[in-house]
Amino acid sequence: MGIVQKASIKLTIVSYLGAALGYMNRVLLFANFLSPNQVGLTNVLLNASVLYAQFAALGIPIISNRFFPFFNNKEKQHNGFFFWGNVLVFIGFMITTLFFFLFKPIIIRQFIDNSPMIVDYYYYLIPLALTSVYFQFFETYLRSLLKTVVPTFLNEVFSKILVTIVIALYALKWINFHQFILLYVGCYFLITFILLVYIIFLKQFFLLPGKSNMYKRLLKPILLYGAFTILSVLGSSILMQIDSLMIAAKLGLAQTGIYGTIFLIATALTYPYRSIQRISYPLVGRLWRNRDMKAVADLYTKTTLTMMIIGGGLILLLWGNIDSIFRFIPKEYSIARYSFYLLCFAKYFDMIMGLNGIIAVTSKKYKYDLYFLLFLVILTIVLNLLLIPMYGITGAAMAAMISLVIYNLMRMFFVWYNFKMQPFNLDCLWVLLITIGTLCIIHFIPFIINKYISICINSIIIAVIYGGVMLFFGFSPEMNNIVYKYTKWSRLKRD
Repeated sequence: MGIVQKASIKLTIVSYLGAALGYMNRVLLFANFLSPNQVGLTNVLLNASVLYAQFAALGIPIISNRFFPFFNNKEKQHNGFFFWGNVLVFIGFMITTLFFFLFKPIIIRQFIDNSPMIVDYYYYLIPLALTSVYFQFFETYLRSLLKTVVPTFLNEVFSKILVTIVIALYALKWINFHQFILLYVGCYFLITFILLVYIIFLKQFFLLPGKSNMYKRLLKPILLYGAFTILSVLGSSILMQIDSLMIAAKLGLAQTGIYGTIFLIATALTYPYRSIQRISYPLVGRLWRNRDMKAVADLYTKTTLTMMIIGGGLILLLWGNIDSIFRFIPKEYSIARYSFYLLCFAKYFDMIMGLNGIIAVTSKKYKYDLYFLLFLVILTIVLNLLLIPMYGITGAAMAAMISLVIYNLMRMFFVWYNFKMQPFNLDCLWVLLITIGTLCIIHFIPFIINKYISICINSIIIAVIYGGVMLFFGFSPEMNNIVYKYTKWSRLKRD
């Protein structure tokens, strides 16, 4: 847990700095200076480009996570792994782009009635997807080398600084909306280019195919794993992007913009979890390679408890301050209040399930995770088709929540049955009860008209009650020791 703990702390700090910038961009600047239709367009372009990029990537990033340790040898230029990864990503992008042109009439037909702006900016998806797929490949390559902070900083912080500058130019009326979109796309090109320069700086930029017997020995498992991975990654991407795209098709860009803004606020819960995932993915792969089941199980339990504690604190902060948060944005966004609650619960549930997905995907039984995912993709699409017309964006949030709960339960029981690991212990139950108890208490906090004072008071009360109880009982020794390191309060120290 030491490697994960130290690296994830750095990544969490970077991620939350990025979250603060993202909140400022999306909740304060986008919502107040762009119309909901324009906000919806930026959401659709970004979400669709991610889906596009997942098709183009051919599963290479996930393959890298699992198999790079077998090729990792800087003196031998990692046996050409970077070269062949680039080749396959380029081929995948060209094939996907061909289908993007061929299926344009079918895609346009889905959006022309309710979201005609998408038609005007259809081809902007190509450069956005290109930057997305290569950033993803470069980031995964660096993650396999345990170089995670710089890619995370570029993706979570620097890109948002660039977007802040661009939206500021638009707010000052120095550029029009068309120019805003051009610069918005350019921001993602720039961070991808910088990441490439960073790889060159680390002297990890190898463009020779390399010669190794590993390719012959591992070609069959790589191809088999890759085939399942492509479908798995596509399924995951569809699950993440489908709600936004279906809202745009069924309800229009304005509703997409409102939903996307609220979704972003709820996503603030997941940053610690994403940081731990980035570090844990290659680490779990190495543990499987060494057949160290005890270490995998120990990591599974510790990360789950840590995520329950952190996730509980964050969900309390969000729920306790939601009234003040909504006062920062136009009133029309308040229709998404119930969507916010549902999405928060979905994200929290996803966090407390720990590393079940990583354990399943990096094991020899990885193919079964695909079956679960394909079922969930179908379920999510069906739920969105049923619930969006009935309940609007609240229906989309309901579909997302049901999908995440079912998916995580399936994976948890799969890992439990096959590897005799489950992430919960008695401390988890106590943490959950304390979280629920604190949630009940914060409902009695008096309403304060001033939103700034309200956020400060509510946050302090939550921190004192929830944080104090967690540290007093020391449910997570790692977290107690971190606080002790900076406070030197001996009561907190754990051996």
